[in-house]
Amino acid sequence: MPGQNDDPVDVRRVQVRVLATSDIHATLLDYDYTKDRATAFGSLARVASRVKALRSQSVATLLFDNGDFLQGAAIADGVSEDRDTVKVSPVIQAMNHLKYDAVGLGNHEFNIPASELRSALGQARFPVLCANLHASAAAGHEVYEGLWHATSLLSREVSDQLGETHILKIGVVSVLPPQVVAWDKLRIQGRLIAEDMTSAVRKNVADLKERGADVVVALAHTGVSEVDGHGSAENAGLRIAGVDGVDAVVCGHVHRVFPSAQYGMFDEVDPHAGTLSGTPAVMPGAHGSHLGQIDLTLHQTPDGWRVTGSQVEVHGLNGDTEMQPVEDPLFQAVIAKAHKATLARMRRGVGALLEPATSYFAMVKDDCASRLVAEAKIAYVQEALSGTRLSRVPILASVAPLKCGGRGGPAHYVDVAAGEVSVRAVSDMQPYSNHISVVEVAGRDVVEWLEKACSLYNQLRPEELSQSLFDSDAATYNREAIYGLSYTVDLSKPARYASDGSLINPQSRRISNVSLKGIQISPDQAFLLVTNDYRGGGGGNFLSLDQAKEINVPPIRVRDVLTRHIARTSGRQNRALETWRFKPLAQTAAVFETGPGAAAYLEDAGLPLVFLGPGERGFDRYRMDFAALTQR
Repeated sequence: MPGQNDDPVDVRRVQVRVLATSDIHATLLDYDYTKDRATAFGSLARVASRVKALRSQSVATLLFDNGDFLQGAAIADGVSEDRDTVKVSPVIQAMNHLKYDAVGLGNHEFNIPASELRSALGQARFPVLCANLHASAAAGHEVYEGLWHATSLLSREVSDQLGETHILKIGVVSVLPPQVVAWDKLRIQGRLIAEDMTSAVRKNVADLKERGADVVVALAHTGVSEVDGHGSAENAGLRIAGVDGVDAVVCGHVHRVFPSAQYGMFDEVDPHAGTLSGTPAVMPGAHGSHLGQIDLTLHQTPDGWRVTGSQVEVHGLNGDTEMQPVEDPLFQAVIAKAHKATLARMRRGVGALLEPATSYFAMVKDDCASRLVAEAKIAYVQEALSGTRLSRVPILASVAPLKCGGRGGPAHYVDVAAGEVSVRAVSDMQPYSNHISVVEVAGRDVVEWLEKACSLYNQLRPEELSQSLFDSDAATYNREAIYGLSYTVDLSKPARYASDGSLINPQSRRISNVSLKGIQISPDQAFLLVTNDYRGGGGGNFLSLDQAKEINVPPIRVRDVLTRHIARTSGRQNRALETWRFKPLAQTAAVFETGPGAAAYLEDAGLPLVFLGPGERGFDRYRMDFAALTQR
């Protein structure tokens, strides 16, 4: 940033501060409702303390959120689950208290019915923005009309270096991944049309400039990717930052942090200066783990104010050290009633489990938590389709370990003890509000689905004992396992697909021996694949929409199906339900990380594992001997 004494007296200089959160996912307090205990991983209550301190520094400050704020933690579910008593969204209540200046929508805002979204956003005392989603002409589109605006033009009084005041106009535009209309088609039902993010930003920046904006901030609910050059790309942060007229960018969606060395290998990214395509940018993690800050310096020119300097910072708010802010007491008081009601709801009993359900070893073996969800899905669809022509088609269930470490940290695992279980245990196993989705697919499509699901594993080489099985920040929720088929995963082969679903090794096949009750499946054989609405809508690029035929079943959340299944069966496992295993590999071993809680279940894992000690970020390290795995 230019120094305060570097400018001629007649050149006016002002500063404006942009603070930003993203992907809060209703994490209002440092409290894990699925474990019924306090945490130290970050929260909006911690953000509130840091915001209060930064606002007090006599710099014109704006506070924005970049989307995915309404859903994700149990405190947000009361609005839909206890409608008779819960009328106000605690998330909007909290954001009103913090006096957000503008908020952009994220894709997860559309995980809830349009009526609930309208109710929540109607309570907001701040502009709600989205420039690339527009109401269609489809029946019922009125439910989305007027819920958000494309842009907002804010005014702030700022003082220059001589103490004179000026009115600065800040334009704000927001976009989200256009794929949301497919991911949440169950609720959107064609009533919204999505536009390419970069095109929407470009068009609306020009409009903001015409309306007199001195500074333009893009709230881009999207990540940064080396393959974001495609027009409809899910992660287009670099392209948006390169739009002429954009002065600052807030990214998100992928739950990562920028500036960070993690993005140093990308062209047009400067992790030290905190710029994307030369534009100041920040990505503030998720769940209140970080607060983004962009300080902009502007000089007055004959053509108006011009950004001449920037300083970018992300404030880490997770951890229990004395350096981290405590939760703001006033913020806590605002949502105290909602917190108390959530505790009561989450502690209600739903049934019992005969054995523990955990996900500590879900990346290396079939796990009880995933199997329970799979059995619940299959049972529901069998009942829903009973007596129809489809009742004779084999039903498969695809399940991913939604809580399996990674970016969520060493405590981000399912760990439900045997015995009486409550609502919080169900939420632990199924933390999201996804609905059941059923698609009719051919055998060849199932195999490609499985190839994509195992692409996050590294290729293993013989005689290497310390090679990583998968990257520590791998998106483990993309490791879908299919139940109802037996199949083998061979990690001596390179991945057929990249993490974004693109085909990179057409000749490689990791999946083999795919069979149904001992008989190899055929490419044309029909199956009903039970997944969730995100995957069924194309999320993660697992299935092209033209490959599958959607099967209508009564709409229901996966979480509710699991609750019903536990109540009926006490979680009794169907060991005959086939699924996956790794292929044994001679003279091959690999290392992986899991949560410290895994130690209690090591003996029951039934795998050739050796504990190697603590790893990074609080995880424990294990080595698995692939040569000692049991041959199918």
